[in-house]
Amino acid sequence: MSVKIHATNAPTPLETKVHPVERKVFLAGPKQDEENLKKILDFIHEYKGLDLSSYRQNFLYRRLRLRIFSTKAKGYFEYINLLKNSPEEYNNFLDALSINVTEFFRDPDVFEAVEKVVLPQLIARKEARGNLSLRVWSSACASGEEPYSLAILIRQSLEKKIAFLVKIWASDIDRHALEKAKKAEYPAQELKNIDSKIIKKYFISCGDNCYRPSDEIRQMVKFQVHNIFQRFPFRCLDLIFCRNLLIYLDRRRSKELFHTFSQLLNPGGYLVLGKVETLWDRGLFVPLNLRTKIYQKVD
Repeated sequence: MSVKIHATNAPTPLETKVHPVERKVFLAGPKQDEENLKKILDFIHEYKGLDLSSYRQNFLYRRLRLRIFSTKAKGYFEYINLLKNSPEEYNNFLDALSINVTEFFRDPDVFEAVEKVVLPQLIARKEARGNLSLRVWSSACASGEEPYSLAILIRQSLEKKIAFLVKIWASDIDRHALEKAKKAEYPAQELKNIDSKIIKKYFISCGDNCYRPSDEIRQMVKFQVHNIFQRFPFRCLDLIFCRNLLIYLDRRRSKELFHTFSQLLNPGGYLVLGKVETLWDRGLFVPLNLRTKIYQKVD
């Protein structure tokens, strides 16, 4: 049975008319302005590996102009330096694009690809080898929506395969976020994109307009405080979700992580990145689905 998820609205094309606030950051006419904004986006891609090619150009330019105006930067070069030296402004830029949002089954097409492609391949391979276990890691899991979504997806896929042992490790450096994840109480509004049948089957009410994943789902997930650049307590993994963490790292650090992920994954294991992130080292993984940024370890 497929997990039905209602897709959230993607950014819509913004009107071509320039907002008064935006007009103030036109520094050398519209053509030069767009060239300068493109230089900023090129810098972000080169420096942070943030691939924004799936976003509409007008949307990106408008968000950039508003950020430049808000920071009182005098031009594109000054704003590039601000992005380079101020993690806070880089985070504000991501917020402006809504990249920092966390929710259940975020990016439904990613979870659909995991459900219909990754898990069937993985389960079949495990059964053929007589290894009836799945080991999954959700890194930078924030308040728990992602690992609980994975748990629901896996439980659905293994509904008639009760012999499988599933372990989902979920880690984050933020202790406060993990406390929320462990408590696992979410306002009804945060479940708005989940099919009602899934809510009925895998969530329980815990108060007025509040829901919690069922005990069965919660028991599949183990939360742990962990800095991704310290010693890894996870080994022999089948699937790693590392979405929207690499956007904060430079290329060198990202490549280090890719090598670590390759070492932690079993042969043929899978790596899922954020949809705007770039896989710098293609020698370690092959794309399974480029649109959803799902990769498979090279044996």
